[in-house]
Amino acid sequence: MKIIQHALILLGIVDSQPSLVLAQDNRASEDDDQQTFRADFQHVIEALNADSLEPFLAAIDKEDLLDRIFGLRLIDQKVKKAFQGDFDNNLLSMVKATIAQRDGAIKATLLDFESRGNRGRAVVRFDLPEFQFSYHEYDLRRDNNGRLIIVDWIDFLQGEQFSKDIGTSLVMALPGKPATRKLLDLQNVNDNELFKMTELLKAVRDRRTDKYLELVTAFDERFQGQRVVVLAGVHLAKQVGNRRMLRKALIAVARYFPDEPLYSLMLLDYYFPTRRYEDAAQSLLRLQERLGVEEAAMQARLSAAALVMGSAEEASAYADSAIGLEPSLELGWWSAMRARVALSQFDRTVEVLQELEQKFGRSLGPEALEIDKSLAELVASEEYKSWLVTRK
Repeated sequence: MKIIQHALILLGIVDSQPSLVLAQDNRASEDDDQQTFRADFQHVIEALNADSLEPFLAAIDKEDLLDRIFGLRLIDQKVKKAFQGDFDNNLLSMVKATIAQRDGAIKATLLDFESRGNRGRAVVRFDLPEFQFSYHEYDLRRDNNGRLIIVDWIDFLQGEQFSKDIGTSLVMALPGKPATRKLLDLQNVNDNELFKMTELLKAVRDRRTDKYLELVTAFDERFQGQRVVVLAGVHLAKQVGNRRMLRKALIAVARYFPDEPLYSLMLLDYYFPTRRYEDAAQSLLRLQERLGVEEAAMQARLSAAALVMGSAEEASAYADSAIGLEPSLELGWWSAMRARVALSQFDRTVEVLQELEQKFGRSLGPEALEIDKSLAELVASEEYKSWLVTRK
């Protein structure tokens, strides 16, 4: 009996080997598929950096994206038809607007990519002028042929999903009362309120800041705190370049949606100028958690927030993290320089100055640094003077 049991155990072991090999082969195949998935999207990002939008546009399933834009929104049929009829050109201009700098240049960095089966998610940073940054989160899939499809994306500078943002703007083009009502998260809206709300949408469409502000001021708080009203104010202020209005609009964002990660990035333009540094730091941390990735630009901004709050050690730690994560990001080195100066670590500061001059072409002699009074101790230090002698 024991011999038979022993034989059965051995047989079981032998039989399990093909299953184990098959499972390993399946995992290896799946890993290869995921690597291909990532590589396909990386190719799109590299093309953007080479000033080519073609792979990005080619990866969009236009019919599917149109369906997402139209959705269940009550868009005027004339507007809908015109938009659909010229969708290729519309899409090109809209994509350019969301990813390109003012001069048309694009600098994108793939920060994170994860996938499971035929679904994927990617986080991309776009560099903007004056050490500003935008972040996108992409919803991706692969079709039955394994082709990369960009389904949709969230633009954190706009605080909105791309398809939703465009869909709302199409409603605003010719807003009827039923369509306007559908944009609101309110019950029991009377005809007079609905009329005023429709007029507000028209004011946004026509870029009439005076009319928008007049209507918003007249509304009660139920309407002032509506997401579509608050976001429309921010977008309108940016479109017309009205800084005073933008500040008012961002105050509304901070009042009604202080903890919304979608709005964290835009709120920095309010928190930093008004010296609400703790709010700025918390906003950055919420965004970092939402993106699910620790990256250099965010660490550099957190360093700046910590420094102005008087925590030089924390600022230095964030800055070191930034340059460790991405040595090619200039902002990380500037953050490191200021943090080290605050700690009177002038020997380490001159190391950063060397990097800024050699890697990024900066000229950091006394004539450049003396302009900033916070760097006076650095300029007067023996470490800096010795560095000047050996500086190339």
